[in-house]
This record gives sequence, C-alpha cells and structure tokens, in this order.
Amino acid sequence: MSSSPSAAVDLNRCRDLGREQGLAVGLAAALAGLDPAREAPGGVAVLPAAHLPEGISVLPHPLAAREGLALVRFPPPRPGAEQAPGLTGTRAAALAAVRIGVLDRLLDAAIERLRVRRFGGQPIIDRQLVSGTVADVAVEIELAVAAAAAAEADTPAELTWSGHERLTEAGWSVARLFGAEGFTAAHPARALHLSALVADLWVAQPSATEGKR
Repeated sequence: MSSSPSAAVDLNRCRDLGREQGLAVGLAAALAGLDPAREAPGGVAVLPAAHLPEGISVLPHPLAAREGLALVRFPPPRPGAEQAPGLTGTRAAALAAVRIGVLDRLLDAAIERLRVRRFGGQPIIDRQLVSGTVADVAVEIELAVAAAAAAEADTPAELTWSGHERLTEAGWSVARLFGAEGFTAAHPARALHLSALVADLWVAQPSATEGKR
C-alpha cells in the first residue's frame, strides 16, 4: 500500500473542484495533508503553484505556469531511505475524480464548439466519427467514476494505474476534438496535457508497489 496517510476523501467535491475551479485547485484538495517531499515518487512532482513548500526547486514548464501549477524537484532521499511508491487507493481515486472533472468541462466545451462548426452544411458534432468519439469519452468517464467510487486503501496498483491511463487516453481524444487548437499552450485544453503529467508523476506504477501489499 502507499505510505500516504489514508483520509476521508469526498470524490464528488474533488470532481466539482476539477470541473469548476481547475486542475490546480483540485490537485490541492487531492493532496491535502500529505508531505509532497515524502510522498512524491521519483523526487519530481507537479504541485499547485499557490501551495509550494519553502525553498523548493521549481523547474521551467510554461504549460504548468499557465494552469497555476509548478513542476518541482525535491532533494534526493537520504541513503537507505525507502522511495515513496506514489498515490494508490483513495488518494489516487481523489486525483482521478479531479481529472474526471477537468475532462467533463473540456468535453462539454468541445461539444459546444462542434455544434456551431459546420462541414458540408452539417454540424461537425453530427458526423459519425465525431459523435462516436464523444460517446466513447462519455463511457470512459462513467467507468472512471465507478472505479473511483469503488477504490479502497488496498486497491491493486495495477487497477489504479490502468484507470488513470484510460483517463489520459480519453483526454487525448477530447484534445483532438478541438483540432490544432487543442495542442496549443494558450488553449484551455492544456489542462488535459497537464492532467496526464500529474498522473504520471504522482500515481503509483505497479512495479513500484510489487511486494508491498
């Protein structure tokens, strides 16, 4: 299991924060009560820029800065100290809920965009390939909501990691719905790219937790 302290997690609140206030605010809620320097696997993490520990080393990352986040590096652990495996169980579920909220908001924005844009006299949203992508993402969101709600402290890291990977794939699908705009720093879809980075740096990978449960 993760060394992260178990805490009561309000998944609905985390999802609402991700949707209404953004990734940085949601991440702050998902990490509340943790010591990032002790819990971040690999010594590098994304943190809300408004809640950085004093003296922390901030690495340049233009996308993160635009979203109220910071990419940080922690000092290496003492010799012999066990490296933190990262977030699992309810903490990883809280982060998933935040990511679902971000995905919700941007999927809605993409649908609205596609309803007003036309191709061949037809709203783009009505094209089979586009509507199929939207439906697939909606299904992934519902599956992720159910998985987050079912997560417990001893949820296998394999399931936790694969769930976050599926959210990342759904995020790429939504980014593509915005066309080229979805891959520019100035577009709100940057939150999807950062959401994937946050998961990569925070969520425990299966190999990091084998033999620890």
